[in-house]
Amino acid sequence: MKITVVKDESNELIIDFDTSDYTIPDLIASQLQQNDDVEFAGVAKEHPEVGRPRLVIKTGKKKAKDALEKALKQLDETISELKASIPAKGK
Repeated sequence: MKITVVKDESNELIIDFDTSDYTIPDLIASQLQQNDDVEFAGVAKEHPEVGRPRLVIKTGKKKAKDALEKALKQLDETISELKASIPAKGK
């Protein structure tokens, strides 16, 4: 999945996703919302036939990129835990 950084400032990051599927951007925004350093995290949603998901992150004192990296790491850990809990094939 390709992304395009639309705005990259210390306390604000806007990323467009080259997909019509909102699942991943919504998942990232949800994880970001659990971070106390994040003032706003959401996905702008347009009609799927004309728009693409746009993730908007705004932070207070911390850098928006750092908050995004932290959220992605937490999601990676959660997904790894889920994968480990799936029974092996044939069991």
